[in-house]
Amino acid sequence: MPLRIVRTRALPIGVDLGSSAVKLVQLRRGPEAMEIVAAAARPVPASSRRPVRARLDFLAKTIRQIVKDGAFAGRRCVLSIPADDTFVQHVKLPAGGDEDIPAALAEELRPKLPYPPEQAVIRHVVAGQIHGDGQARREVIAVCAPRERLEGYLAMARRCKLDVIAVNIEPCAIVECFGRLFRRAADAQRAALFVDLGSRSTQVVLAHGSRIVFARNLPAGGDQLNEAVARGLEISPEDAARRRQALQGEGAEAADVDRVYGLLDAPVAALAEELTQCLRYYESVFPNQRVERAIFVGGQAHDRRLCQAIAQRLNLAAQVGDPLAGVRSGNPKHVELDRRTPQPDWAVAVGLGLGAQPAA
Repeated sequence: MPLRIVRTRALPIGVDLGSSAVKLVQLRRGPEAMEIVAAAARPVPASSRRPVRARLDFLAKTIRQIVKDGAFAGRRCVLSIPADDTFVQHVKLPAGGDEDIPAALAEELRPKLPYPPEQAVIRHVVAGQIHGDGQARREVIAVCAPRERLEGYLAMARRCKLDVIAVNIEPCAIVECFGRLFRRAADAQRAALFVDLGSRSTQVVLAHGSRIVFARNLPAGGDQLNEAVARGLEISPEDAARRRQALQGEGAEAADVDRVYGLLDAPVAALAEELTQCLRYYESVFPNQRVERAIFVGGQAHDRRLCQAIAQRLNLAAQVGDPLAGVRSGNPKHVELDRRTPQPDWAVAVGLGLGAQPAA
């Protein structure tokens, strides 16, 4: 009997190392559409978020168990660097060849980085060519991470017997996730704002179709919102988080909704102002490509009232992103996802795997 060699169509496992949860998902190319092979998430308890060693030990133990219990195909994976461990900075460089960018970035970033450039891993994305003061310049997005921290995550993955084929950052993964929906030539000219509402921070990403042109990490997220509710109601932040979650159902009392979201008015206004500043910067670089819509992702995007409140302040059409739109479900035993509603908090994990696939 001849030996048959079956070539797997499974993509690498996307491993999203979030601040409050770790998520693993793997997709494969089906005959007609993408399919989920396996997906699982586990919360990161507060006691395992700091210090770094405690976090790495928790991640190693948890991810190893997820992979053991799941139906993941192979051990190839793409990791995300948590937002807390990245430094993102826009830099304007003189026009020139790509080979001179690394050295120029190191010098530009030296007075801005919280650590010496020699201790950092620095990568960049050229957002576009711009003109200012009569000179052609390049708008470059620099992404930096402490080398020691990155090596710690890679060592953690090796403890889990994972084969890391790439490391990505959350903004790029988000654009990769939704980039598969922007295939037409006209989409390359359409500007979209992605707002990743996390627990500890908010990622702001602007893209022209599937090309990232702006990224920033704002130090405000769901934890700050819960603290505002906790102060107003004189309860713990944990109880405040549960109160907010309960109000997202259909049967929420209008008076309770008004009271809680009234307490959120100030932090939401502050976050919207930060987002407005990001949009103003973008418009100064790309004045002819107006932002058409906002897409909300991340764990806090399950709160539709919150997303609506932010979108109204930005005066933008908005939607809650569904990273699994058009993706078929796999075996429910191995896919820990509720496909009845959008799952915006899976955008990074999905995008990590999709970004590693070859062009169709």
